[in-house]
Order: sequence, then structure tokens, then C-alpha cells
Amino acid sequence: MLILKISNYLLKKYILENKEEWDPAGWALHFKLNRRIRGVVVALDLTPAVLEKALSSDSNLIVTHHPFKFYETWEEEFEYAPYKKKIFEALNENRINVLCLHTNYDNYKYGTSYQIAKRLDLSENISHFENTNYPVAIKDVNLPLSNIINAIKQQLNLSQMRTNILNEDINNKIINNIAIFAGSGSISEINKVSSDYDLIITSDVKWSDWLTYSELQTPILEISHLSEQAFVYDIYSQLKEHFPDRNISMVEIDKEPYSNI
Repeated sequence: MLILKISNYLLKKYILENKEEWDPAGWALHFKLNRRIRGVVVALDLTPAVLEKALSSDSNLIVTHHPFKFYETWEEEFEYAPYKKKIFEALNENRINVLCLHTNYDNYKYGTSYQIAKRLDLSENISHFENTNYPVAIKDVNLPLSNIINAIKQQLNLSQMRTNILNEDINNKIINNIAIFAGSGSISEINKVSSDYDLIITSDVKWSDWLTYSELQTPILEISHLSEQAFVYDIYSQLKEHFPDRNISMVEIDKEPYSNI
């Protein structure tokens, strides 16, 4: 089986035309795609641990959610993320291809936001917004906020969260409708829907946005980007199902790379 067969399966489903303009999703690095596929590693980010997994499993395709190359040139990339230089050199030396499915996956009907809801056992309550697959709405949940927070900790393996909801309200606030903006949701998009939802879940909220949400009384639960590891489980599961005789593996990040003190 050729590398192209697996990459075509993914790119026909998560078409690059659906990515955001700023997003460098797609091939971060590729060589001859008509070569035999030896193995695939699925991960959230391409880290030294992911490279090591690819080398040890003799894999020549890495599929990540977050792009390995964000900047226009590799020189810029190495300036902002110096650790990537050694990875880049090893990828070249071993002819390992790197495919990134980022906002083209987010914007798919069953993309990141949906997968997060699914891992929280809320998929039966999902409804999509009109004319868009991002974010997702979860209706008629009728759960205490504390239950939702505990589910996030247990099902998504997250421990670092922030909220503008008062501490005394966390234990007794009942949540009916949730909007999940996987990754860093745009404040302009969140503002459009906030009045209809008891809870907005997103990541990487800026200070100025916290001020706005406070003034508008928009209930925010900020979770880390590690929530997007739902991508890894989904893509890994799909590839195992569609290519059962292939060498498919995944690398998980077991905790956030920071803590709130």
C-alpha cells in the first residue's frame, strides 16, 4: 500500500479548502508519496517523543492536528521553536512525511468540537449551528456545572482550567445548553451565540477577552488545548478500521505542559 492511499483518504474527507486562510494545514514535509507505507503515527503535535515513536516503529508518515510548520520559512520556525530543528533534520534523514489536519478537521461536521463532546458522553445532545460545523451546540444537558468539570478532568484528562463563574456557583449552577469552541474560539463568534448558552467552553482566552466576557456576563470555562487530543483518538480509530493490516500507532500527551499556581 502506498503512502498516497492513506493521505488521500484523509485529505478527501478533511479537504484543505475548508481550512482557515491563516492555517498552514496540509503537508509540512513530504517526499515521494508513491512509496510503500511502512507505518503511521498519529499525534496532537510533532514532539521528540512522536519522532522517537516513528523511528522505533519504522513509520514513514506522521499525522498531527497542530501544524509542525507555522511560519513561512524554516529559519523562522527554528527561531521561535528551536527544538524543531533536530526533529526536522531527523525527518529529512529518514524521509518521514508529515501531514497536518488542523482547521480543516475542526471545520468538519464530526471534527474537534464534536469529538470533545463525544468524549464527554454528550454526543446524543449535539446539534450543529446553521451553516457551520464549528462550533457545536449541546442542548438540554441539565447537569450541574461541577459534574461537567469532573467529566472534563476524567474523560479529557485535564486539570488546568479557568473560569469567570463564581466559586460559590460552581457546585449549584445547572447547565442546560453548552457551546464548544475547540481550540481558541473567536470572541466575535462567541459573542454572537453567548446569550443562548449557559456555558461556553474554549481555550486560550486573552486578557482583553476576559474583560469583555465579564462585562457581558458570558459564562466561560477555559480548558487547555490538550482537549484537542480527541483528534488523535478519532483519527487513530479511523485508520485502524479502514487499514486494519497496516502499522498504525498513536502518541498521547499525558498532561498539560504547565500548571496554574
